[in-house]
Amino acid sequence: MRKTEVFALLWAFGLAAGANGVTVFAAEQGVEAAAKEETETNAYVSRIVSFTDGTGMRVTYDANASRQYVYEVEKGVLRDVKVKKTDKEGNAVLEANNFEGTVELQQPEGGEKYTSIAADLFGGNTQVTYVKLPAGVTTVKAESFKGCTALKSVYLPSTVKTIEKDAFRDCTAMTQIALPKSVTVIGDGAFKGDSKLQKVCFKSEDSDGLTSIGANAFPGADEAQKLVIMAKKGGEAQAYAEKNGLTFEETAPEE
Repeated sequence: MRKTEVFALLWAFGLAAGANGVTVFAAEQGVEAAAKEETETNAYVSRIVSFTDGTGMRVTYDANASRQYVYEVEKGVLRDVKVKKTDKEGNAVLEANNFEGTVELQQPEGGEKYTSIAADLFGGNTQVTYVKLPAGVTTVKAESFKGCTALKSVYLPSTVKTIEKDAFRDCTAMTQIALPKSVTVIGDGAFKGDSKLQKVCFKSEDSDGLTSIGANAFPGADEAQKLVIMAKKGGEAQAYAEKNGLTFEETAPEE
């Protein structure tokens, strides 16, 4: 009997030769194909997006990266962020997150939300360049980003009220930052040592807004000669700029 006739008979009985010459059921081939398709469907796919922050900085990042994060929250503080991975056997595992480049954090989909982050989550990181914090964060705790020497800026949501002492101290690559109108207190040395800081934009000031800027909150004229404080005229920001010999620029009223 010819090979073509043998194959036709096998096919009629729901059989076919696999790639390795072993005869397999056609139904099994369908299962294998479906499994392969499912694996390919579950493969990680990046989604690159861009936005312009309050200082005019254009930021590009992978919006799908944060979907792989598992947030560990304790008493309102984000303690750690793990990353969901798949090992060689196809099992789901959690690995430590070595933050680098642009990082977007979100609130956990379920469970406890966080209002601040632990100082050791980013503090001292030399690889991260931009961090986007989520709505719900109310406090940037002391030393949260201290010593992040590659950090150029941070997106602060409109829920942030307090920036504590030394929160962004010695972020020597930071060039600009926008502070939302919700901010009422900036602690001592919050941005001290940020020698490349050129622009601090206060989005708005009113009688119920910014009430206190601590000592040496921003680098002095001897540290950052090109630093400009941008805010509405007549508020705490202007008083701080004039007292410390920094350039003040009035911002246009919000519509």
